Amino acid sequence: MDPKKVTQIHRRLAQALEGRGIDDPEALFEHYLGAGERARAATHAAVAAKKAASALAFDRAAGFYRRALELAPVRSAELVDLKRGLADALVNAGRLAEAAQAYLEVAQVTSARHSLDFKRRAAQQLLMGGHINEGLDLIRSVLAAVGLTYPAGPRRALLSLLLKRLQIRLRGLKFTERDASQIPEFDLVRLDTCFAGAAGLGWVDLIRGADFQSRHLLLALRAGEPYRVARAMAFEAAYTASRGGAASERAAQIARRAEEISQKVGHPHAIGLSIWARGVGAYLVGHWKEAADLCERAAEVLRDQCTGVTWELTIANRFMLSALLYRGEIAEVSRRVPVLLSAALEQGNLFAATDLRTRLNLVWLAADDPTRARAEVIDALKSWPHEGFYLQHYTSMQALGQIEMYTGDTEVAYRHIQGQWKALEQSMLFRIQILRIDAMHLQARVALASAAGSKEKAHRLRIAERLAQQIAKERIAWSSPFVTVIRAAIAWQRGEVSNSTGLLTEAVKGFDLADLALYAAATRRRLGETLGGDRGRELIAEANAWMLNQNLQNPVAMTRTMTPGFDAT
Repeated sequence: MDPKKVTQIHRRLAQALEGRGIDDPEALFEHYLGAGERARAATHAAVAAKKAASALAFDRAAGFYRRALELAPVRSAELVDLKRGLADALVNAGRLAEAAQAYLEVAQVTSARHSLDFKRRAAQQLLMGGHINEGLDLIRSVLAAVGLTYPAGPRRALLSLLLKRLQIRLRGLKFTERDASQIPEFDLVRLDTCFAGAAGLGWVDLIRGADFQSRHLLLALRAGEPYRVARAMAFEAAYTASRGGAASERAAQIARRAEEISQKVGHPHAIGLSIWARGVGAYLVGHWKEAADLCERAAEVLRDQCTGVTWELTIANRFMLSALLYRGEIAEVSRRVPVLLSAALEQGNLFAATDLRTRLNLVWLAADDPTRARAEVIDALKSWPHEGFYLQHYTSMQALGQIEMYTGDTEVAYRHIQGQWKALEQSMLFRIQILRIDAMHLQARVALASAAGSKEKAHRLRIAERLAQQIAKERIAWSSPFVTVIRAAIAWQRGEVSNSTGLLTEAVKGFDLADLALYAAATRRRLGETLGGDRGRELIAEANAWMLNQNLQNPVAMTRTMTPGFDAT
């Protein structure tokens, strides 16, 4: 058709839709755009964006906001609203890095009074999305603007943390309730900036994250705004629980208080976080089923009743899936990980993608695909900061160590773990009890796996024994079977077959009681191998059947990974 005729038809269709009062801003946008009326097209694109956002079609909303911004006059009075709408839509769509850039653009065109908060939002999205270096650069500038500092190193962060913990102990958790409108905006920006640091670094750089959380809690209690207090207490419960041992009861008390406040104010975000905090507390003391159930409930509240909670859903899923992995529900974890990883990669969410590729790397070993498992770790590390030693560096180290044990490259596994051990110790990640136990068990496994064929056999067995003693000193019920199975492998390599068999029998019972089904199956298989005969074959068949039921394709290699040290003497 003649282009002029096409333009005329678009204009008449747009006018007809408006004349009949038809609520179809998307069609009006298309027709006014086709008619060459850019200003009117921009107006309807903005309306279409708001309509899509209200229908929770956030990617579509972001697309319409972008078109409205492309078409709107440069000095439009609605420019700030359009840019903020775009940023909020991107947050809700889970595109955190894109949202951060959009918030920075809002900061450039809004008033100086509001600019700082939009920079804070940008920093928060970058950190939550795993863009750590960019997020740190930005949050440092925001902290400086609100009179706060960023700890220069782990030791300084620890000192700051200890001082803040003392303040919290002396002050207590009481607060005077105030409405947000009664609190100076500058104070709220300071408070929310500390929340950004606590959340964004909480499961990356644990000491700095804990320091930010302590400041976050103190500022929230001082402000007295109930939603922010509930949010801060939920985080406080999770951080407290991470210390393990005697701290678990205090963590449970704080979590209950967070839930009481969140239920009182009826804020679904605070409610979801308080349920998640209880789940983290259960996870950190080895109550795997309770932890998985609570984190699943938290995810349901956050997903169904909140928007802009991509990071919160990520951490709820990470603890839920980790609890399932401890329980040995490999098939379920293997079903969920590819879907979550695909979404994280599509959204550019480095934090979620790195966590899934490293922390839950065992799913590719379960599929008997160590090549894919290694590739996932390497791809994760390519986009993760190389400086420092974050939690994700530990989960990558663990994943690669397990891959090397799975493939039988035991000397590589040993040297890999030993080579990074000092950096791990200096990172202060060992202040987290469950990680400390996990890491010691990992080092003991690679020492046992590599001992038999090494000239340093006696030395490596002594390392394993020392680590078993250290795990035993933790006095945590669920970790006791790890001590027993390590000592069983040491006895086996020293030729103490009867002692080894007795310890394996004890370890199987311990793993069953601790609800650690994968370790129970691997240890049961080891027991069958050491016993031999009809009873031994029966135990091996039982373990193989359990593993195959969980879609573990290579029981021999998985047993070698989970309970090494029995393959040769």
